[in-house]
Amino acid sequence: MKRQIAGVIVFGLVGLLIGLAPFGTTVAAGTRGNEPAMAKYVIYINWDAFRRDYYDWANQPGKPGTPNLNYLMSRGVYYPNTLNGFPSITNPMQTSIVTGSWPRTHGNVYRYYDAAANVGASSGRTNNAETIAEAAASSGLSTASVQQFMLQDRGTSASDPRHLYIQPGGRFELRVSETMKMLRGEPVRNTEGKMVSMTEIPRFLAVYGDDLDAAGHNGTGYGTIPSLNVEAWTAKMIAELVRMDKALGVLIDGLRELGIFEETAIVLTADHGMTPYWGKSSLMQLVSIFTRANLKVKIVENGVRAPQETDVVIVTSGQAVQIYFRNALTPDILAALVSEIASQPYVGGVMDRAALDTAGASALSGDMAVWPEPPNHFSTKDINYGIAANHDTRHPSSHDVFFLVSGAGVRQGLVIDTPIEIIDAAPTMSALLGIRPPANATGRVLTEALQAVADQPRR
Repeated sequence: MKRQIAGVIVFGLVGLLIGLAPFGTTVAAGTRGNEPAMAKYVIYINWDAFRRDYYDWANQPGKPGTPNLNYLMSRGVYYPNTLNGFPSITNPMQTSIVTGSWPRTHGNVYRYYDAAANVGASSGRTNNAETIAEAAASSGLSTASVQQFMLQDRGTSASDPRHLYIQPGGRFELRVSETMKMLRGEPVRNTEGKMVSMTEIPRFLAVYGDDLDAAGHNGTGYGTIPSLNVEAWTAKMIAELVRMDKALGVLIDGLRELGIFEETAIVLTADHGMTPYWGKSSLMQLVSIFTRANLKVKIVENGVRAPQETDVVIVTSGQAVQIYFRNALTPDILAALVSEIASQPYVGGVMDRAALDTAGASALSGDMAVWPEPPNHFSTKDINYGIAANHDTRHPSSHDVFFLVSGAGVRQGLVIDTPIEIIDAAPTMSALLGIRPPANATGRVLTEALQAVADQPRR
């Protein structure tokens, strides 16, 4: 279903009154056969750990609001029912967004148990699929990435002034500043320490900010202060989002100064959310379910091996656990284990291998996944003071993320409640650019959000 955003439309009309040009589609080079591009430029902004309801919190009555996100909504489509995949962890989900495919296809699963080598392992930046930047470059378009690391040497590089990768570090404000230098053709420092200037405004640009992730984990990332309770943590996250929104406004103003704002589509989304937890770990309670079934359990971390007599290997990142059976269980025993695990008050949900397959999970993710009901957790350590937070869980606080597509080629002022997935971002950006999607993409083009498609007469 679709509904208008009344408040956002008012904001958009005010913008028109103060001199913003009416919105229109753009035909540009780089097409898919006979299909013209709908936007001359596409900017993909990823705010790591942008939990969907952060936006709701910041825009409650009496809160500071996010005027720049709201302005982009007035010129676009907001999807409040956007879901990520499994595992809900940065590298796998960042890879999913830029390839338009799940870990089953691209192979990045973060941590896993390597059964052949009998050792806990990590997939690092593994990616077996084509990225949106590679698809754009192969279509003849210029590309650039500001710290979107899954595009480093995958359609952008430090040494190519037409397909440039830079990694300035710091908060989102600094990355916006470096982005504007890049767009103006000014020298920027690449990852080799050299100053490089782009030869043209990139047709596809990715900008990555991890401020929300750094603050959300409740450590001291980027100078943030750990919160002692959920109320303080919530206030901190609102403040971080409001600050990033101001930096987003600087980027919008910069695009206007360059004269390309009306020709630009912006896709802003995230890899995962964030789930606070505290208290005693429930990991050993989960382990006891297997031991009562006479199964020997080993919890492995990277580089750790399982003893020969181990029946069940568990990999945990703090929230969800991945479970590997070294010997196949009978259907009856497996069903009984799933039933007992699911009935525990500290358990939020269980996926067997069939459910993992349906979710697009890699075979490396094991035979079963279990995630806790907050504030319970499966960390190897108890949280005896304050709170911790992580996102490797299927709980909605980590599973539901923000997604907005706005600007050139996009319908205006809509909220579309239909569930979508983060893998829909790359095919949609490809359609906006008029190029083919990444070769391995399984996500769909969000045609209902695009002007050139949605505004065609029905036949």
